[in-house]
Amino acid sequence: MFRIGQGFDVHQLTEGRPLIIGGIMIPYEKGLLGHSDADVLLHTVADACLGQ
Repeated sequence: MFRIGQGFDVHQLTEGRPLIIGGIMIPYEKGLLGHSDADVLLHTVADACLGQ
């Protein structure tokens, strides 16, 4: 049996924050704004796994 999850996460790009995608810091002058680490890839995977 296959289990398929779908998730999404959106954050605004802003100055003065690190850009972290999938736990990897990407060298860029802007980062993602969020109340947490704003890692859109990890948040999307968690969303898909948890069914939120």
